[in-house]
Amino acid sequence: MQERGNTTVRIGPFTVTPGAGTIAQGGSEQKVSPRSMEVLLYLAEHADRIVTTDELLDRFWSSVASDHAIHKAIAELRAAMGDNVRRQRYIRTVPKRGYKLQISLQSDTDAPPAPSLMKGVRERFSLLDLRPLAVGACASLVLMTLLWLAINQRLAGGNDELVIGVPPLRFESNGSETNRYLVEGLTSTLINDLSMLHALSVIALPASAQTSLDAPRQVSHVLQGTLIQAEDRLRVLVNLVRTRDGVHEYSGRFDLSEGDLFTIQDTIVNNIVGALEIHLDAEERARMQDWGTQDAMAYDRFMKAEFHSAQFNPADWELAIAWYEEALALDPGFVNAQLGLAAAANNLSVYARLPKKQALIERVAGVHRAVAAMTREHQALETIRAIEMRMAGTEYRQEEALLRQQILSGNPPAFAMAHYAQLLLGARLYDEAAQFLDRAAEVGPFEISPDELWSYRIALLPPEQAIEARKQELLIRPKHVGFLGALARDLTVGGDPVAAAPFLERQRQADSEGVAAQYTRALIEAWQGRLPPDSDAFAAEVVKGQEAAFTNGVLSFLHGDVTLGAQFWNAMHPLQKRWLLLMTHTAERHFPAELLDDPEYHTVLEGLDVGVSWQRTLMEGVMVLERVTGVALSDTAYEHYQQGRFMSRNNLWGQPETGGD
Repeated sequence: MQERGNTTVRIGPFTVTPGAGTIAQGGSEQKVSPRSMEVLLYLAEHADRIVTTDELLDRFWSSVASDHAIHKAIAELRAAMGDNVRRQRYIRTVPKRGYKLQISLQSDTDAPPAPSLMKGVRERFSLLDLRPLAVGACASLVLMTLLWLAINQRLAGGNDELVIGVPPLRFESNGSETNRYLVEGLTSTLINDLSMLHALSVIALPASAQTSLDAPRQVSHVLQGTLIQAEDRLRVLVNLVRTRDGVHEYSGRFDLSEGDLFTIQDTIVNNIVGALEIHLDAEERARMQDWGTQDAMAYDRFMKAEFHSAQFNPADWELAIAWYEEALALDPGFVNAQLGLAAAANNLSVYARLPKKQALIERVAGVHRAVAAMTREHQALETIRAIEMRMAGTEYRQEEALLRQQILSGNPPAFAMAHYAQLLLGARLYDEAAQFLDRAAEVGPFEISPDELWSYRIALLPPEQAIEARKQELLIRPKHVGFLGALARDLTVGGDPVAAAPFLERQRQADSEGVAAQYTRALIEAWQGRLPPDSDAFAAEVVKGQEAAFTNGVLSFLHGDVTLGAQFWNAMHPLQKRWLLLMTHTAERHFPAELLDDPEYHTVLEGLDVGVSWQRTLMEGVMVLERVTGVALSDTAYEHYQQGRFMSRNNLWGQPETGGD
């Protein structure tokens, strides 16, 4: 962002300080991110027109970023300005086009604003003529008065009251009558559940009132429904028809299999009510359109998927994937659902066993094909390709080269800085990783990204601070399978196994795949002396097959056995290399100091291409990227680079570095 110091500008009723990132009105001041501030200033400079989403993406993100980056910035600005989607006083969403700021840049206050802003001020005030302004103000006042009177007359007459009439659902079949009885209970349940929605009246209509022309005068809309049976499948069609002109305001369709009567009935009613609740709520409908779908049922499933995906455990990721797939069955062109599916599959693959890892990779490949089928240049494809590289586990060098290229362009996708930070983190370059994260875009609660920035920040903290940070995060995501395991391990190493026990048990319950829980349990038992080398218990632990190859290698290194550890790690499947990249630097905190300095251990890492050569690649990346990021190698890292030595301890916490090959 262009540096603006403490310069302030007036935008409508707000005092905006770009350098501080604040928006003030009266005695209230709200802070927004630098990117959101840039968007606000740009909208202010172009307040005379609609600014398209493509224009904002190209200017502030990249051609491959997703629209959700803009949605987050607009939502942040609306929250800071006391605006909302339902009552768009300041920022108006223009469906399928973009956004328009409904207040304009007024004047400067403490100091001249940036040249482009000042130019806009001069242009506006140079055209100002008080006489037409006065006439316009009077005309506006008259029009507002007439509008207020018209609205109140309509309200007094009850013409705008939302009254939905529900006749019995019709039943159609190919000869089978097994579900005809469903329509009676279905209609009464539907009426009951609809009546619970706010600002809505519902009345039952006779079967003869199937069209808007047959409805009583007080009915503003008729909800028509048809239940179609074809063999063992049921299809429900719904239309919300406006009575005054017969316009179909909403149409929905969904399919389900036959089964328990009450389950089917509840499913049908929940789908219809959920869809209408979104459709009839202006704010929810605007959000739905912003996310990229016109199908309320698809949007409902998408939001359910988003909730489960954010819980961070295998069972919830499975549920998220199922909900994303349902959303896509209803709206195949719903690209954000495709991205969500890929992100959930990516996270699940970290904790999955080998067969499932391979199946998840193929599932994301299917997402890639589906989006590419829409257009080969779709902006989501770069994000999906980034996910595919991470899931493969062996494409990290290609990933580094691509991220370096994207960052050097000056306009990288939102995930680029965070992804590069994680690569640095795995290479023990903690200091540099911390600075990259400081420059990375924040991840919002529903923003889809291949990774979550907040989890990376916690990984940079010393164990004592990380314990408290993870406890706080578990209040939000109580089944976060990674944080539960990390807490159990850190508390045990810190000498508090009693406090660690419940977190270990919660991880075991949350980890339906079992890989992460096995890793945590084995390490805790090793630290507690229950897996001494050459014991039967240790021998039993290390014969659990290839799935445990990484864990067994860590156990061997904990005991200082480089040769045995190398055997296990060299036997890892390529898809397990992701754990080697993600987890080794944290496991090394507990390895014997002499092992970390052992040239044989460094040779093992180099043979797996995660040693000094890989570390030097990232050090060179930091140096090349410095002109764009402003991040320089720490003195410790630069010294190791110059001497060609492997830096086996992180360079952020001030730990002494000894030895090296």
